[in-house]
Amino acid sequence: MLELWWHNLILPLQIYYAMGILAGIALAIEGILALAGLGSSDLADASFEQPDQMGMLSLRTITAFFFGFGWAGVIAIHSGLGLIASIGVAGAVGMVFLLGIYLLMRALHSLDDQGNLDYKNAIGQVGTVYVTVPPARATGGQIEVLVQGRLHTISCLTTHSTALTPGSKIKVTGLIDQETLEVQPLS
Repeated sequence: MLELWWHNLILPLQIYYAMGILAGIALAIEGILALAGLGSSDLADASFEQPDQMGMLSLRTITAFFFGFGWAGVIAIHSGLGLIASIGVAGAVGMVFLLGIYLLMRALHSLDDQGNLDYKNAIGQVGTVYVTVPPARATGGQIEVLVQGRLHTISCLTTHSTALTPGSKIKVTGLIDQETLEVQPLS
């Protein structure tokens, strides 16, 4: 029965259906892989324009284009449009799908953690001693402090003459290096 249906279709409808169905299957597989945690492979994120960034032409956006193109072509032909008009409508809808997926993926990509935590933003913040901070710039102490809207446990030193005990309040006064803060007891 399916074979009879297929053979009764005109060639443009066969092409549109094939594009829509195959792209739909590819999108479904990609969705299932993403739910299984396997959707972020290099191939799925491959960009043909900018290898180091999210480009407009990726496997996802091209698949979305063909999905929109195929099904819009089917609808256009069934609505009585001619071949040229259906190609125009299908191309426009395909571009809308491509652009929509591109903008969605770009928005999702912007949520990635870029590792841009800057401890300079902790200077002036009040925190709590987590691990005893030895006196006279000895290493080993840690504090909990809010940096860029998130609570972090960070290594620290103090020039104070006595140890700062866990639970005591401190103020961040400087940056020793990229991963160590200078603190003083809150007076």
